[in-house]
Amino acid sequence: MKPKSAALGSGAGLRPAFVEHAIESPGATIAYHVREGRSPPLVLIPGSFNAAGALKDIVDHLDPALHVVVVDLPGHGGSWPPPVDGSIELFAGDVLRVLDTLNLSSCFVGGHSIGGMIALEIARVRPEALRGVISIEGWTNHRAQHDAFHDDTMSTLSAEQLAERERLRQQVLHRWTDRQRAHFAAIWRTWDGYDILQQTDLPILELYGDRGRQPATHEQLHLPRRDNIELRWLAGASHSLPLERPREIARLIADFMQRT
Repeated sequence: MKPKSAALGSGAGLRPAFVEHAIESPGATIAYHVREGRSPPLVLIPGSFNAAGALKDIVDHLDPALHVVVVDLPGHGGSWPPPVDGSIELFAGDVLRVLDTLNLSSCFVGGHSIGGMIALEIARVRPEALRGVISIEGWTNHRAQHDAFHDDTMSTLSAEQLAERERLRQQVLHRWTDRQRAHFAAIWRTWDGYDILQQTDLPILELYGDRGRQPATHEQLHLPRRDNIELRWLAGASHSLPLERPREIARLIADFMQRT
């Protein structure tokens, strides 16, 4: 499948070195942003109601010579329309079509929130194409949000960060209906990645904010204790890690990729 160049604007904030393209996927046009560079490539997936520009600060702190691809989920940025019957599994298929279009047969894949869940789902579907997975607050399942964090997602955000979080969300949501918003917001609750984490031999980096409290246990996170799963806590941060700790996330990703 040949990509189409697109002036869709969904990568607002990404450096000019990124070129935006689009491919057709069942039910949607999928926009993705490519910065050519040194292998192995890093494929990143933003979280719910965030387009590629929401990961700008992380990307800016990565090695500028690194090959990076950022994929917009359906309904986000240049990917349109929002899903009618979306799922983690279907979104993983969209990202895999991008990998196939770019002929990426050996890469790292990571994402924030639902993007981290999609990255883990890709590890289930096509482990042979991956060198490792980075999950940034990509909860194992819906119970982890309550058991590990008591449903706290924003307690550490400053007033400025809360405003920026809302600005980024509105860039996506201003075109959505209330029904589309409600459907997408519930998608992650039907997915469970525990068996994937229990069975995969791929290196996994799990990043979480500690909410300024004693870090949750593996059991509360619904996270298996396995040698290939590395759990790292970021102090004084919560769910919006790309907004709160971009430099630290970039450093942890770079270190993980170098060691793996």
